[in-house]
Amino acid sequence: MEIFTIIAIIFFAFLIRSTFGFGDALVAMPLLAIIVSVQIAAPLMAMLAYCMALMILVKNKKTVNFKMSWKLVIAALLGVPVGLLYLSQINEAVVSIVLAIFIISFAIFKLSQTSVKMKTPSWLIVAVGFISGILGGAYNTNGPPVIMLLSAQNWPPKTFRSTLQSYFFFVGTGVVAGHIAWGNVNSQVLKYFFFALPALIIAFFLGEYWFGRFNSEKFYKWVYYLLISIGIGLITKTLTF
Repeated sequence: MEIFTIIAIIFFAFLIRSTFGFGDALVAMPLLAIIVSVQIAAPLMAMLAYCMALMILVKNKKTVNFKMSWKLVIAALLGVPVGLLYLSQINEAVVSIVLAIFIISFAIFKLSQTSVKMKTPSWLIVAVGFISGILGGAYNTNGPPVIMLLSAQNWPPKTFRSTLQSYFFFVGTGVVAGHIAWGNVNSQVLKYFFFALPALIIAFFLGEYWFGRFNSEKFYKWVYYLLISIGIGLITKTLTF
């Protein structure tokens, strides 16, 4: 029964990821942590997220803005060691609350304004990538800054989603390699991974179908609603634990 519950959680979480490009950890991690340990859930989700990013990237590679993606990836990889170095010196609760407030404020602002295309300077792209790397190295929360930056470009949804996956894929390579190097990918993690793989593939194709039915305005509204949920989740996690 446990394995079916895990597969159901993973299917639902990655259906959201396949449709919008992110949000899987928001759904899956709190639920999986009830059933299995975080030591199992973290590498399992990292491996599955890596596979999902690869599938979306391969399917939609023609729409990726690699010029911005590479800047984000390189800056993030430089930021990861900084996050790891200062992990014990930064108050996680304070960082999480500040990040959550910023995410929620940004999403509410974007929901209330008329979309305007913007030209983002290279220094800002590098800064966001570096900050996301620091947050990833310290707290495994590298996604929100990049999601906010890319959503603010007001690109077509396909470009936003595929470019985000290229970032997640290349940074995820290091994350998965780290789990393997530290011995976190054990037989139990592999068992859950292979059992969940068919559900992941189904979620990918179903998400691709749903994604194609969104117009640009409706898609980005859901992106900002998901960002608000991530912000609320960060606050809840901080205050609860």
